[in-house]
Amino acid sequence: MDKDKLIIRKKTSLGSRLRRAILLILLWVIALYLVIVNVCFIFGIYSDALVVNYSLFNLSFRIYRLLGTLILVTGALISIYGVVHIRRLKRKAAVNDKNNA
Repeated sequence: MDKDKLIIRKKTSLGSRLRRAILLILLWVIALYLVIVNVCFIFGIYSDALVVNYSLFNLSFRIYRLLGTLILVTGALISIYGVVHIRRLKRKAAVNDKNNA
């Protein structure tokens, strides 16, 4: 079986690309907001909203534990899905080779 035949190229749909773009933009906005909150505290800029967000994101060990668990679970699910998907593609390529032979 040729390695090049294992690669199945599929054009991603517009909806899928938009969903991924929105998710990526949302994640960057959240990360940028957290950096801005921390930088404001470094330079001594305080407001009620900043204090609440700083306390929420920087002082709550329960939220850090929750986010850590969420990251681990998501990583495990993505890994499992990747392994299953690659095995399915290999089986599909083997069946295709068998049918073409």
